[in-house]
Amino acid sequence: MSNRYRPVPGPSGRFLIGNTYEYDSDRLGFLARTQREYGDVFRFSPTTVVVQDPELIHDVLVRTNAEFRAESPLVSGAAARFQDIIDRRLPVWMSTRRKGWRGMNSSGSVAYGSRLVGRFAAIMDEHAGREVDVLSVMRSFSGQAIADFCLGGRPEHGASVRAVAEAVDRAATAASALMSSSLTLPHWLPTPRIRRFRRTAQEVRSALLDQITRRRAAGDRPDTQDLLDELLHGAGAELTDEAVYDVLNVVLRASHGVPGASLSWIVRQFAMDPDLVARVRAEADEAGLGTSDAPLGTADLPYTEAVVKEALRMYPPTWLMGRDIVRETRVGEWNLQPGQHLMFCAYLVHRDPRWWKDPEEFLPQRWLGGDPPHGRYAYFPFGAGPRICLGNQLGMLQLVLATAWLATRFDIEVADLRSVVSAPQALLVPHGLRAVFHARA
Repeated sequence: MSNRYRPVPGPSGRFLIGNTYEYDSDRLGFLARTQREYGDVFRFSPTTVVVQDPELIHDVLVRTNAEFRAESPLVSGAAARFQDIIDRRLPVWMSTRRKGWRGMNSSGSVAYGSRLVGRFAAIMDEHAGREVDVLSVMRSFSGQAIADFCLGGRPEHGASVRAVAEAVDRAATAASALMSSSLTLPHWLPTPRIRRFRRTAQEVRSALLDQITRRRAAGDRPDTQDLLDELLHGAGAELTDEAVYDVLNVVLRASHGVPGASLSWIVRQFAMDPDLVARVRAEADEAGLGTSDAPLGTADLPYTEAVVKEALRMYPPTWLMGRDIVRETRVGEWNLQPGQHLMFCAYLVHRDPRWWKDPEEFLPQRWLGGDPPHGRYAYFPFGAGPRICLGNQLGMLQLVLATAWLATRFDIEVADLRSVVSAPQALLVPHGLRAVFHARA
């Protein structure tokens, strides 16, 4: 019988609610058990298919913007309007993304690296010596760090950076509350969560458009110091205000939560492994972190970069990714239809013994050899293809420098490692991680 008419296999679940209860009770456990029972492609619901084969995942990711699209509305009822916007604006949007990418590799990135360490030092010194919620502190840093990259190229922009960072944090928190739920609510339903989501998104939009208008009115500047400079006067000089807003909004949103979650996992790993801290500290001291005027990059700290890559492997913040099917297509042996959704779990792929040696061991040294330490396409913490996370290079710079600074400046005391649990919600975070950062003499 043709696969066109044969459904993808999967558990039927309970009457009316399907697999939602079992999934919400233990998300990672449910996906792992179902994969073992039904294979690397299985049905979660009548409209959602989970794909766990790295080759098939990569194929889907590189075909995004053709048969698949990346974005889905957080509330139902907006799909048709949303798809119309994507269809009309996609060519301009992809061109704008490329211009923003070039801006991230310009002189602004060099200047940003120096500011990054200073900003992280200020935040950590503020919290040193007292017990704090690690995720909150690290998320505050990552929000301010990405706002600084986008808008903070000159001292007079400091207030703007703080205001935008706070607005993005409120919007990200509101979006996370919706994304963490398995239910997609109707757009017309005036629930507090939906109202907050819409209000905070508008706050970000207003704040960014205000900064774009002000900076454009100030005229050209001879040097590029942040991404907005680059978009207004460099690679993106011909872009409209709306297109510039699109780039800033996506970079701010995409780079907000992931570094904070990853740094929190690294703090946990440091607390578990003093030898790991010592090796990162020795490399940072040799590179002159905090003592040299020359800006450092990831190439100057290869072992620290390996630690970050291993943290992103074992604890990928974007643990679950998805694509919407926009036209009839084929994935592996299965025919799929418009309106269906594909999901893939990076956490499980990154720990699959078919693709990794000793996948449950935290081994930074696996990244220091000449060959990839994994099966083909089995590592994708930032996605892949034309819609790869726009902030992946920036995120790595943030994470490597912050990790090195943590090891160099602080001894970390975690209150109770046994109380820390993995929380796979909108992002994968270490729930309950509290620590004291003791400044080193």
